[in-house]
Amino acid sequence: PRLWRYYSIANAPRPDTPLEFHIRLIDGGAVSMALTDSTVAGTELRLGPPIGVLTLPQPLPERDLLLIAGSTGLAPLKAIVDQLTDLPQPPNAHLFFGARKADGLYDLDSLEKMAADHSWLTVTPAVSADPKFSGETGSLPDVVARHGDWSRHEAYVAGPTQMVQETADRLAAAGMARDQIHIEDFGWSEP
Repeated sequence: PRLWRYYSIANAPRPDTPLEFHIRLIDGGAVSMALTDSTVAGTELRLGPPIGVLTLPQPLPERDLLLIAGSTGLAPLKAIVDQLTDLPQPPNAHLFFGARKADGLYDLDSLEKMAADHSWLTVTPAVSADPKFSGETGSLPDVVARHGDWSRHEAYVAGPTQMVQETADRLAAAGMARDQIHIEDFGWSEP
């Protein structure tokens, strides 16, 4: 159902770890509004099984990773990064995180701390419609393309439909094999 498209689990599966959720607040959205407006610590939630498809395969690909997240598409990619932190020799991973405006980069402090703690991780935030933002600007597919040739990477792309489709098409057109592009399309088209 539609309610599953607006929040995602953002940490690797571990028996002793609480779940971290990334919730996209949708005006008038019954589930997202209920979760963000009235949920307090200790509230019991009833959840269905996870339905996402974006996970790290086992065995791990022998390529470095390209992670591209728009909005709450960050959640499954952050969970992948979390999994990588447990590996003795993780591959290099470059995470691009985009939003329309700087305030949409909602977990940037946590991502930058992860990158500071792990030399194999780099994080590039980008915005598409915020002239005051001092970092990367433009559509996420454009920003990724400006950073080089990714054809020898394994790509994981998650977020709004339009961004996911455009990014996958651009990566393929630039020489990345389609079987190296893994996507999670959240079914909404707002970047």
